[in-house]
Amino acid sequence: MKIIQTCASLSLGALLALPLAVVQAQQSSPSASSNTRAAGQEPLEEVLVTARQREETLIEIPLAIAAFSEEQIREAGFRNLSDLVRQTAGVDFQQRGSGAGVGGRINPVIRIRGVASPSSLPHLAATSLFVDGVFALGGANAIPINDIERVEVIKGPQSAFFGRNTFAGAINYITRTPKLDERYSRLDIAAGNRSLYNVTLLSSIPLITDKFAIEGNVQLYNRGSQFTATDGGGLGGEETKSGAITFLAKPTENLKIKVRVAYSEDDDELPATANFQSQLLAPNCLGRTVAGLDAGGNPTTITIGATYCGEVPNPGDALAPKVTANTLLRPASFSFVRPAFDAETNQTLPAAARPDFLIQQAIQRKYLPGVPTLDGPGMRRNYLRTSLNVDYDFGSGYRLSVNGGYNDQKINYWYDFDRTDTESWWNIDPQTANDYSVEARLSSPGERRFRWLAGVTYYDQEFVTSGAGGLAISSCPLAAATAASQAACLTANSIGPGNFALATTGGNLAQVKAVYGSVSYDFSEHWTLDVEARYLEDQRAVPLVAGTFKTSFETTFIQRTPRVILSWKPSEKTTVYAQASRGALPGQTVATAAVCSEQDFLVPYISPITGQPSTASECAQLAAQTPGGKLIKATPAQELDAFEIGWKQAAFDDRLRFNLTAYRYEWQNIPSGLTVRFFRDATDPNLRDRIPNAVPNTLGVNVPGSQELYGLELESGLAVTDRWDLSLNLSYNHNEWTEFAISEPWYLLPSGAPGTNRKGKQVPRYPVWIGGAATSYNAPLNETWNWFVRGDASYTSKRYIDWANFAYLSPYSLVNVAAGVKRENLRVELGVRNLLDEDAWLQGVEGVDFTQFGASFSRRGMGVMPQEKRQFELRLNYTF
Repeated sequence: MKIIQTCASLSLGALLALPLAVVQAQQSSPSASSNTRAAGQEPLEEVLVTARQREETLIEIPLAIAAFSEEQIREAGFRNLSDLVRQTAGVDFQQRGSGAGVGGRINPVIRIRGVASPSSLPHLAATSLFVDGVFALGGANAIPINDIERVEVIKGPQSAFFGRNTFAGAINYITRTPKLDERYSRLDIAAGNRSLYNVTLLSSIPLITDKFAIEGNVQLYNRGSQFTATDGGGLGGEETKSGAITFLAKPTENLKIKVRVAYSEDDDELPATANFQSQLLAPNCLGRTVAGLDAGGNPTTITIGATYCGEVPNPGDALAPKVTANTLLRPASFSFVRPAFDAETNQTLPAAARPDFLIQQAIQRKYLPGVPTLDGPGMRRNYLRTSLNVDYDFGSGYRLSVNGGYNDQKINYWYDFDRTDTESWWNIDPQTANDYSVEARLSSPGERRFRWLAGVTYYDQEFVTSGAGGLAISSCPLAAATAASQAACLTANSIGPGNFALATTGGNLAQVKAVYGSVSYDFSEHWTLDVEARYLEDQRAVPLVAGTFKTSFETTFIQRTPRVILSWKPSEKTTVYAQASRGALPGQTVATAAVCSEQDFLVPYISPITGQPSTASECAQLAAQTPGGKLIKATPAQELDAFEIGWKQAAFDDRLRFNLTAYRYEWQNIPSGLTVRFFRDATDPNLRDRIPNAVPNTLGVNVPGSQELYGLELESGLAVTDRWDLSLNLSYNHNEWTEFAISEPWYLLPSGAPGTNRKGKQVPRYPVWIGGAATSYNAPLNETWNWFVRGDASYTSKRYIDWANFAYLSPYSLVNVAAGVKRENLRVELGVRNLLDEDAWLQGVEGVDFTQFGASFSRRGMGVMPQEKRQFELRLNYTF
């Protein structure tokens, strides 16, 4: 393994010298062995973690991991995972707008150290979220944290222990466990401007003392519109209703059983987004030539198409677009008397006014059965999550643990594809997902010099989506890209509206079987070797549902994911470690290529790539736009070779703690997206007649590429006094493509010259620098009450918005502050989020300018999402 060779070639001398000096200084200090602490010098809170399926402290575990306790989450005022990771080095995540698309609490992507799948679909994620050790498909979307006991953010490949989709890391939510001998209740209330409220009631009751307990919680959350569209509709509003119930049984001293059932409903407005029409902005790259590489990696000159270059204008700048969208159920252009076009049958319908066409397609029609019914633009999601955790102690330290779970999630999403006031394109993008899993593991006593763990897992999943908008609706589907036709589109002199259905080929069926284990050996009091491995068979099938035609394309991926860790602990306050590991993800079946027709058309069409007449088949058109003219039906399995060294230190009687980590990754066979345009026959293969549709389709296929990543991370905390705490995290993250990965052909002139190499380019939407800091101070107000103030800040450096690194978003900083009073069971505070009212764009993604009809795919657009506006909150926490 190349990463092992890298490991062997690196010297740890410089890294070891610093902790050794610290240890010697502590040993020579008179206060180092003292059991008493001076007044005002209390230690930082110690958090236990279970990232390796046994309890360890943050200092002793030889992994890069951040953990937040229930108390830390509540006192910091964290609402969701986005708030947590802003205080975690090397992690980038926004609950709204971090996916491949922009905006909304749907399919967000967790990016750890820059490793993120190019796709935003949850079954293809490089980082997974677990609830009580149970994989949660799509879990990053919007899982409440109101009954969380601890959150662990584990960085680096975790394939050996967690397995599925932990290529870049894992996030584990550990929920509260009911107490068997104590009643506990908590009421949390928050209210603020723009119709914000968040109410949570939690109660734990021991029904049979020391034997059986139950805990339940309910949450009502609402955030009002952040912006108002030109047509008066709200943008950015969110609503969640959720509840969970947990049972804990301990029938004997050796057996403990925990069962949790959670249900949630989300109902969100259209997200607050804006669209840049790249070709209308200056500086524009149109016609500019740059040095580049062709598909074979040879130097070439690239002539750039119409896209933006440089720093994207921020909100308030002269060229910045308005945050708006179409929110009307009955767009004005749908009332014109004109023919309509049904692309699903390739037929033109008689002329008529169709004011309810959008309602019929988006509300009355269920493109996927079982998804929630919409009442307007926005997103609705229902999910059910269940988990079972059983622990049995045989005595003498041996333990059998069994975990299992079932998840069911259904989403319906209606959004304005062009993100402007233009009545052009709308999309309905439904998803259904359900999965179940079971895991059993046996572990040896943890106090012995030689320790071991062995386990087996089984996972079954069904995830169905189109992956690109299941049903597209256009007000003028056949318009040409001319000024006259664009104007005519909004009159009665055109064909429209029209609908275009895409087959559900973006989903995934999976059956996963795995065995895993670890052994640990203490060579001495100070040196430990850990060897971990997992063997996994991942059988994946991409379903295709198109009218009466149903099939799936199956591929089995074999994964072997080892990890070796050598750690040195010269004292209980110091851990230095080096590890080499491999993460694995399956390749991707390219369903579009797998189901394409190999028969030439009987009627010629004008190729969108060459501009010339052609009768080439669907498969031939796809192959012509991929490297080497080869049709790729599945990409190879992905591999991430990772090397990491770290130093963890506690000092000054545990008042100072820090983790310093360096890493280097090599990522192979990345499914890199290539957008292709081609003429199709009927979506349903049973209805194909070798007559091309009236307009070409634009879809994504994948080709393999590779990346190199490396970086440094610092996480630290300091108890300045028993009243004043500080924390700081900072990360530098470098990533670049090292092997060819296709750029979209519309960058080039003439249009359609594919095969441009991205070698040396950075991955978009991930910053080089991420930083966060937090501080809190509290002091007595009187004999009963304390007063406190706290603040936190985060920094995100510039991020490229496109794969070719032409355009980028400005850096931004967020500052939150709060002050209040508290006593033993009551806390009241006033807080301000985004104190400075930062308005640099939160996130963005390159795409198509869908304000244009007909040949709109030759025009670039950039979807951007604004920051949440400044929010005032009054919060109350009461325990009883």
